[in-house]
Parts: sequence; C-alpha cells; structure tokens
Amino acid sequence: MRRLAGLALGIAVLWANVPAASAATTNDLEHLVLDQVNAARVSHGLIRLRSYGALWDLAGDRAGTMAARNIMTHTVAGSLSASLDARHISWYSVGETIAYASGGQTATAARALVTLWRNSPEHWALLMSNRFNYVGVGLAYRSSNGRLFGSIVLTESRDHTPARAWVTGATRTGDDIRWTWQAYDPTLQTHTAGLRDITVQMRRDRGAWVTILAHTTTTSRLSMNRVHGHWYGLRVRATDKKGNVGAWSAERRVWVP
Repeated sequence: MRRLAGLALGIAVLWANVPAASAATTNDLEHLVLDQVNAARVSHGLIRLRSYGALWDLAGDRAGTMAARNIMTHTVAGSLSASLDARHISWYSVGETIAYASGGQTATAARALVTLWRNSPEHWALLMSNRFNYVGVGLAYRSSNGRLFGSIVLTESRDHTPARAWVTGATRTGDDIRWTWQAYDPTLQTHTAGLRDITVQMRRDRGAWVTILAHTTTTSRLSMNRVHGHWYGLRVRATDKKGNVGAWSAERRVWVP
C-alpha cells in the first residue's frame, strides 16, 4: 500500500528594506535548503534525508512549472504519484512541500522558504517525518515578480544507495604485505539494507586486476612472498543486501624492493 501526502503553503515573504544580496546558482540554493532541513533533522535525532538525483530532477521540474505559470499548487505540474511512476521511481509513500518567497534568487529567499515551512506545523512535520528516506529539492525563479518557488519531494523507498568500501592500510614486512579495509552501507531513516559482502582485487604494477576475495566479510588480508622489484595494488568494493554495488575504492599501492 502506498501513501501520498501533500501540503501547500500559500505565504509570500516581502523583503522591504533588506539590503540587496547577490544572486546565487539555483543548485547552490537547493543544497542550502537541504542542508538546513537535514541539520534540523539531526537536531531532532533523525537521519539525514539522502539526496536522490531522480527526485531532484522531479522537484526541479515541479518548481519550474509553478514559476512559469506563477501558480503555487500541487497539481499545476501534474499528479505527483503519476510522475513518480512515469519516471520509474520506486516508492512506498510520498510527500511534497511547496512555497514561494519574494526576495530574488538569493540565499535570503532560500532561507525564507525553510522558515515558512518551519513555522507551519503541518509542513515541518512532513520534513521531520521518521518515515521518509530520500529527497529532491527544486527551486525556480520568476524574474517578472521576484518570486522564488520551491518544491521538496520526499519518498519512502527501498534502499538503492550503493554500499561503500575503502582501503585503510597497507604495511610491508619484508616481502609480505598486510592489507586492511573497511566497508559499510549508508544508514537511511528507513529500509537500510545493510552490508552484505566485499570484493577484494589485487594487481602487480599496472597489470590486470585479479579477485583475491569474493563475497567476504573479512577486513584484512596477508599477501605473502611477493616478488621483489614490483608495485602491488589493492582495491575493494562493497555490496549491500539489496544488491546495490558500490564503486571501486581508490587503489592503495605498496612497493616491494
């Protein structure tokens, strides 16, 4: 069963007698909004909402439509749930907060949007929900009236964030090398899959990578009797229990003289 939650905030903020602020890029302002929301979530003991590119694009399109038409509603850009399905974004529940502030394409106006939501119990409860785990933020500026329109789309979705792994150490003793690494699955507010396993590969000099450990949960390996006069490199990657495979880590190299 899927849930749809939506709230609109029809409040404009007029910035009379406020010194002019320099314009910022829309992307910078969107990240400013998310940073403020996530900081508030952490202060409430919640997990940060994880940014998801597909939701970011959707929220941007919805804010852009509101700005183009100078209308602030949840429906002017079409059905939210239908848009999610059309973009093949998986979700169990979804919510959206919208608002606009007058003050230009500035950090002042972006912060004003967050203030509007913070001062509305219904909106703030949505942003501080312990159910949602992914988010997209969209802002769009209408120059004809100086309004900055905002949309935040939140979903409760399955974990699709790749696990992460990195090499933490490489110590040589004679012709033996002790490698160490770590891995984890990033924590979501809900539905965190958890770490499944790690793949470890090694190579000599710039040769082909060879898998030396697959589907392991160990975090160290002793490579013995390495041939002298060569570089040895190691890299790792992790997979979570939903099958989300992370990127290969940076290579750690050791010279065996």
